[in-house]
Formats: sequence, structure tokens, C-alpha cells
Amino acid sequence: MLKRHPNFHASLPREIKFLTSRHGLLDLVYSRPFSVEEDLHGLRFNLVTRILPLIGRDTMQFFTRNLNGRWWSEPGKAGKPRGLVQSISKDVVDQAHERFIQSFKSDPENASRDFFYSLAQAQFNKPDIKFFGDSTPVNMMHSRQIKELLPDARFINVIRDGRDVALSITKERWGPNEPYAGLKWWANRVLKSAEALAKVDQKSVLEFRIEDLIVHERDVAYKNILNFLELDDATELREYFQETMSAERLHIGRWRTEVKDPERFDANYKSLCKKLAKKGIEIKDLD
Repeated sequence: MLKRHPNFHASLPREIKFLTSRHGLLDLVYSRPFSVEEDLHGLRFNLVTRILPLIGRDTMQFFTRNLNGRWWSEPGKAGKPRGLVQSISKDVVDQAHERFIQSFKSDPENASRDFFYSLAQAQFNKPDIKFFGDSTPVNMMHSRQIKELLPDARFINVIRDGRDVALSITKERWGPNEPYAGLKWWANRVLKSAEALAKVDQKSVLEFRIEDLIVHERDVAYKNILNFLELDDATELREYFQETMSAERLHIGRWRTEVKDPERFDANYKSLCKKLAKKGIEIKDLD
């Protein structure tokens, strides 16, 4: 929706990868916190990465390999290339990378900041851009480090009904393959995101339920987003919101008809919500 605004540029690809992915900019500058790991495999990987410099391995080589590999281009769902190749030339990436390598050892933070902004600004295709938007979901889990690297960063944390998320991710090749495991995956990400965002200046954080924006409090949620970003309303933005963003497209409540034993599934979801509430994370019940 926001990319329709004349002052907002939405990244292409939608998830830039090189900031928060393993061996990305944040890992190079700050080292990857154990708190963001989601399973034992991730924890083991983290430990191995921390050991590499001690045995003479340069972690920058992994960043470079990924930048020239899957972050640059990988097959998308439809078989078309997905990655930075969608928006900028390889020459731009190579030149930014060369400057990054030359300055990283003497000033890792500024070198990484300059690299990020170089690739972001290379995407801009219209004047007066105020925001560059990246929709990588794990940004919220890494928000404290992102804010440290990019002090002007703002975070829009959009929470979707965990039951619909759990069903949705079972259709992806990278996620849990059954809905009950999907619920636990969702709750874990909500928890880790909340813990990270709590350490960020709250003036830089906006959080809401996607169901409110689409169904329950459309106008209020819409205005809250514009106010948070200090953007004026725009005709193209509002038309897209009014004409395209619908409950049907969001598939709200699909879990009721596609999950076996929806009552048990719902009870499991509500049990997880209670556990989150005990940790100070209230999930608004929209039933």
C-alpha cells in the first residue's frame, strides 16, 4: 500500500536479505545475538560463526559470497529471478561492495551504513523519497541492532491472526509443514519481535493488527500509519487502500474451514496467547 505514496519507495525485492540475513550487515558489525535464533540449528550455526575468526577464517567472505549469490539473484516462486537483480544493476552492487570492503576494517558501522544507503538510493525511481521500505519479517526481531546501524529507522510491526498465519506458512517450502507447529512458530516470532522492539525508542514503533486495518478500524488504522510516518494523504494511496485492500484478499478466517478439528486448533491458539500475555504481550482477540 505504502509504495503508492509519492514519498515512499518500497524495496524490490520486498526482502533485501543483506541487512538481517545470516552473515549480513548486522552480523558483520555487531555479531548475531543468540536471542534471534529460532531453533537449535540456528544456535549451532551462530556458535560456529563466532568461532571462525578465532581459527583465521574471514567472515566477510560469506557476506561477499551471498551478495554475489542468492541476495543478488535466486529463483522466485514463479521461476523468475528474485533479489537485487530486480531493481539495480550489478555494476552498482559491485561498486558499493568495493567501497564497503575498503572502509569496513577502519570503520565497520559507517561502512555498513553507507553500503545500505547506496543500494537503497540506487533503487529510487521518483523524486522526493522520504522513506525506503523493506518488508523482511525478521526486521522486528533485529530492531535494536537496525536502530543502532540506522538511527532514523522506523518500525511498523503488523501482527496477523496466528491461526491464519499458521495455515498460510504450511504452504511455503521454508516453514513448518503442519498448522500446529505453525502456531508455535508464530508465537515464538511474536515473542522475539516484542522483546526486541521493547528496547527501541517507542516513538519509532507502530504496532497494529492487520485485521484492524483491513476490516475493523480501517480509517483509524490508515490515519495512524500516515501520522506515524508524518506523511500527507495521497490520492493513489487512498484509492488503492479503498479499492484493493479487502478481507477477501487477506483470507481472514480461512483456518476455520481448512484446518482439521478447528475447535482444538483454536483452543491451542488461545493457550499460546495466554502464555504470551503472561510475558506482557497482549494479543487482541478479534473473534
